[in-house]
Amino acid sequence: MTKIRKFPTLSVQRVEGGKDAVKVVEDLISRLGFSPESCQRENTAETARWMIPLQDDKELEILIENLKKPLETTAYIGVNICTVPLRGSFDLITAALEVADGLIGVKISLVGHYLVLSASLSASGLTGEELEYYVKLINAQESWFREELIAELGWDDMPDV
Repeated sequence: MTKIRKFPTLSVQRVEGGKDAVKVVEDLISRLGFSPESCQRENTAETARWMIPLQDDKELEILIENLKKPLETTAYIGVNICTVPLRGSFDLITAALEVADGLIGVKISLVGHYLVLSASLSASGLTGEELEYYVKLINAQESWFREELIAELGWDDMPDV
C-alpha cells in the first residue's frame, strides 16, 4: 500500500458552458487567465486541442475528440510526467503503477514513450465545473506523483519530459 496523502480542498468556480464542449473548454481557459486562441494547438472538424502552461515549463493538454458526434464526444485531460527510457523502463513502469495506487480520480498511462497523468470523460453534457474539477485534480496530484515516483525509484531528480 502506498502512502496516503491529503490534498487541499478544491475550490471549483462556476464556469458557464452548454452543449458545446469547445466553448466549455475555452471558457475554462479564459477563467484560468489564459487566451484560448494562444493555447489552441489544433482545431479540425473532428478534434480540438489546447496546451495550457503550468509551472516548471510543463503543459496540461485538453483534447476534445469526435466533435461531429455529440453523443460520442470525449474529453481528455493530461500532463506528461516523464519520458520512459528504454533502459530501466520495467523499473519505472512498475514503480509508477505502485505509486498510482494513491491517485484519486485520475490515472497513469503510457502514451507513446511518455508516462502521463490523465483523465478521460464524456464531453456530452460536459460542464465547466466538471472540467475544472479534473484539471485541478491533475494539477494537485502531479507534483505529489512525481515526488513519490522519484522516492520509489531512489532517483535524485525526474528526467526532463
